[in-house]
Amino acid sequence: MKVWWLMEIIFHGVRGSTPTAHKSFLSYGGNTTCTEVRSNNFQFIFDAGTGFQNLEILKDRPVYLFFSHFHYDHIQGLPFNGAIFDPSNSVTISSGLINADELKYVFTRAFKPLYFPIPLVETLKNLKFTEFDELQRSLRSSSEASIVPIKLNHPGGASGYVIDEYGKRVCCFLDHEFGEDQEVDENLLDVSKTADLVIWDGMFLDSELVSKKGWGHSSVEQGVTFAENSKCKKIAIAHHAPNRTDEQLKELENKLPSDHMFFAAEKMKVVI
Repeated sequence: MKVWWLMEIIFHGVRGSTPTAHKSFLSYGGNTTCTEVRSNNFQFIFDAGTGFQNLEILKDRPVYLFFSHFHYDHIQGLPFNGAIFDPSNSVTISSGLINADELKYVFTRAFKPLYFPIPLVETLKNLKFTEFDELQRSLRSSSEASIVPIKLNHPGGASGYVIDEYGKRVCCFLDHEFGEDQEVDENLLDVSKTADLVIWDGMFLDSELVSKKGWGHSSVEQGVTFAENSKCKKIAIAHHAPNRTDEQLKELENKLPSDHMFFAAEKMKVVI
């Protein structure tokens, strides 16, 4: 009997920069970046913006939390998911951008008095800061899954991720400014040629890019071009501008040229 392996992608936060709370942002959601990729063998979590507070940490498989970079909209939700305070929930934390000691230092500094009521890292012994290559070796020895970091163009640096398991591929490219580094862009196109899903930074529109040069984000229209050139099967445009209302996002989404291109929304699930 043939066993079918599926990956499920769940969007818990799809805003960039700052969370939004208003009735005009309910459909797509107002929480900042947090994306979950799960299979029978793992739970991968990409970034811990405010959407992280709504994520269920699974107990029946290894849980890994990867950070693309450390701007506030990608880390601010970490202490607000009550499940991480349960000592039986072990979470392995890593990043393709910096090593484990640096990673631990970042979060030790970010979540301590004066900035947070308790010293989070010292308190939560179930958070395991791990070297990325060590994590890769562990995955290879225990499953058919692999995860590879890929350089993105963003102020201060950022790491995207390419996830593979049983012939399925997901590429997460948050945050990235397309068109500023040809070598980086070509690498992204290359790994996306066999991708079942690309998660794209579409914070801006082409008309806004002139005044946003160097901000580290791409446009919706660039996402469409990227999908057409890479031939990826699906592209989810995320990291929506915090001032872009549901009505505006829906109008933009309706103009996308293919059903395989869509805007990510909170609680949206994509199965590949």
